[in-house]
Amino acid sequence: MLTTVDIIILCSFVVLFCLYFIVRDWQIIREQPRRMDLKAAEKLAEHGYRTVAKAVVKTIDFTIGQRRHRQQVKADLIVRRGLKKYVVEVNARDGSSVRNADIRRRLLEYQIAFGPDAIIAFDVDRNRLRIIKISNRRRLLIFLGLAAAAALGAAIYLLVR
Repeated sequence: MLTTVDIIILCSFVVLFCLYFIVRDWQIIREQPRRMDLKAAEKLAEHGYRTVAKAVVKTIDFTIGQRRHRQQVKADLIVRRGLKKYVVEVNARDGSSVRNADIRRRLLEYQIAFGPDAIIAFDVDRNRLRIIKISNRRRLLIFLGLAAAAALGAAIYLLVR
């Protein structure tokens, strides 16, 4: 038999779970996507990707010394395929070589700001897409956080009951 406290605990977990899915893709949309971004979205739809947002801007906050800084990161497209999220870098020519330091920095900014499963470099002229995967421990950290939350919830449940 569920008591009032049990129902409150279960409802709070449901609310937090729903809040996570609402906030995880929070982003600001720029005024107007470029024409080649729209063309890339159509081509990616043919490959089975669903466009979530076009011309997206997210803000990164960081501290250097004691000064707080804020930087905007702009992505051309955010797409999904199944449960995976991808940031798309659209180029009109093959200027997306990872040997270029600016491109590498941009890829790391995407990884930090948007937390995608991978980054897609899409060449509109050649109709070619390359998937760039950056190894990180994000999934492990999410799993550990969920496990800690479940353990804390179980402990609270046992103490209150």
